[in-house]
Amino acid sequence: MGDEKDLRTTQESLTILLSDDSAFESALNAIYEAIDSNGDGRLDAHELERYIGRACAKMGVDSPAPAQVAGVFNQLDLNNDHDISREELGVFLRHFFQEQVKYCALKLRAARR
Repeated sequence: MGDEKDLRTTQESLTILLSDDSAFESALNAIYEAIDSNGDGRLDAHELERYIGRACAKMGVDSPAPAQVAGVFNQLDLNNDHDISREELGVFLRHFFQEQVKYCALKLRAARR
């Protein structure tokens, strides 16, 4: 039952973020600033790799290989300028949050059966 509650809470929170531009921008800014370790307003590959490494350590999982992080970076760098802009990260986060809402809905539906 706790898992269902967590899924429902996650689904509701992400739905709010996706429907409220101000809330989405606040979340985007917080995430962007957490990754932008040197504060220059641009995310480079090293910053993304460090951020992912810290996130993995907090979750107790192995960090991905540098080539995997480079692949993620290249997917996020939509204009191929070797930096991830706030807008590019926003495109990714919006899509990621939408997919997480769908995932939660599927898991909740499966739990009801």
